[in-house]
Amino acid sequence: MKLFEIFLISLILVLILFSFNVYFLSQIKLQTQPKEKVASIQVSRMSFTEFDKQKAREFMDKNNDGSCDICGMPINTCIDSGMIQCNMDPNAEIGVLDSAHIHSDFKVYIGGMPLDFVNPDYYMKSSFIHVDDNQNKEDASGVLHMHAIGVPLSLFFESLGMMFDKNCLEFSDERHCNLKMYINGEENLELGNYIFKDLDKILITDEKGDVKEQIRSITNFAEVH
Repeated sequence: MKLFEIFLISLILVLILFSFNVYFLSQIKLQTQPKEKVASIQVSRMSFTEFDKQKAREFMDKNNDGSCDICGMPINTCIDSGMIQCNMDPNAEIGVLDSAHIHSDFKVYIGGMPLDFVNPDYYMKSSFIHVDDNQNKEDASGVLHMHAIGVPLSLFFESLGMMFDKNCLEFSDERHCNLKMYINGEENLELGNYIFKDLDKILITDEKGDVKEQIRSITNFAEVH
């Protein structure tokens, strides 16, 4: 056998062995990939509450013909995609459900007394902004959960059958006005239009009683969520 033929056969064998080693190592790498990386691809989605569905129709289907006024899609298709406001609407402010997940501690004082939100009738009335008792009942009266960008405080109160309009909060057939709001100890004039940030401390009060003490009463549960 000529020297050139021996060299060529040896080269072919080396290439075959090299290719086999590359394939073998790649299979080992694939099999040892952390399963968490695969699982992280799947994103869970909260579902709309009945309140959310009604608000979506009010926002997107004002003529009540079953289609979005902006994009023309069936309103149920928009809802199924997580939209409470059409994301093709240049005036839309609220993002799709699950576009955020942040928390804020809050207190509401009327007549010097805190409102108690520890009530099953108040839990999870909106998937976009709500209170719940998933950790403990005291959390439910002190922590707001927001699951989309751009959700105003007024939507939370509306989901409970209350109305936060300008500087008035209406509930139980009573209207309480001249309210002020403090964010992290500073007065904020946005009131019901305010979109809270993660770990904000929110106080809404008619200023009957010691406001400084009311601010101090705000919990710190948001930071553990």
